[in-house]
Amino acid sequence: MDSFFFRVEHDLVRSESFKELGGSAIKVYLVIGLYSDFGTGWAYPSIRTIARQAGLSRQTVLAAIGDLARLGFLATSKAKGKSTAYKIIRQGPERPAPKKAERAVQKPAPTGPLFLEEEPETVPASLAPPSVTGPKPLDALAHFFGPGGPEGRPKREQETREDIASIPIPGTPFRLSAEGRLLVAVDLQELLTNQGIPRRLAERLAAQKAPEDVAKVLLNALYLQSQGKLQNGPGYIRAGIEDGYDLLPQVANRLESRRRELEVQLRMLETKREKVRQDEARDAENAAIALVIESLRPDEIDELIRRAVALLPEPIVRRNPTLTNPFVRSKVYELAAGEPFVGH
Repeated sequence: MDSFFFRVEHDLVRSESFKELGGSAIKVYLVIGLYSDFGTGWAYPSIRTIARQAGLSRQTVLAAIGDLARLGFLATSKAKGKSTAYKIIRQGPERPAPKKAERAVQKPAPTGPLFLEEEPETVPASLAPPSVTGPKPLDALAHFFGPGGPEGRPKREQETREDIASIPIPGTPFRLSAEGRLLVAVDLQELLTNQGIPRRLAERLAAQKAPEDVAKVLLNALYLQSQGKLQNGPGYIRAGIEDGYDLLPQVANRLESRRRELEVQLRMLETKREKVRQDEARDAENAAIALVIESLRPDEIDELIRRAVALLPEPIVRRNPTLTNPFVRSKVYELAAGEPFVGH
């Protein structure tokens, strides 16, 4: 089985900011790193997951995240209607962290698509990406088609109904349903603009084409780029969307592998749910039996036990012809209730 690691730069540990971190903040940093994407550095664990993994309270985790963001070790992003995303900063901050009294008032969290919004303000200035006017490369998605494939990548925690019914495509803003459909939960126009499509054309394509069709072409472009076969990304994307390109066989195979992973997860989830339903039904049956028996007088219980023992096969009552025998207890309930007990 492959081993995986979480890289921490030496300069980060040697930095002055690192000396200000408490033990809880370091634990939270490492846990978020455990869930971070190897290619992009973004992670999506819930506060509950971080707290459970680090052995900390929810409030301690929130305070630690605040310290990590203030000191430049963590970028946070909160889009409207989305869970908070965290970006691990592995290099040491190049500027001293501001003291509490000198903290600037933070601007409201951006409301743009999670994968497309500008770098959050919690990113150190030395690491903020330079502004560009040309096409934005697909490097943020490329690791999905790398040599290692999707296996071995940290998975985003599955909590919402949408998450349970679909599985993420690592490094992309897309998800895959159990039926094999591509799900897009981002602004398509902005997504296309970031890939070099002129804004007006991007607006038209996003309005005229189904999100799944756009996602297929973008995944094709990603694959071709990873193979060094894409010379004109924006041109290919435009032509692919307008002409309705289907998935390349190599891309379709990767997605099918991912879909099978989801099927396994769904089967495991259904098994757990069925066990919960069985446990709840058994608890309800036991509660009903106890309620009926508690309402009986001692002489009534003795008479019902005698009748139950006479009706049951001798082997199952030979050693224990009392109410502590679950078969006797069920038969007593059946006799007392005047109808067959469906649980047995």
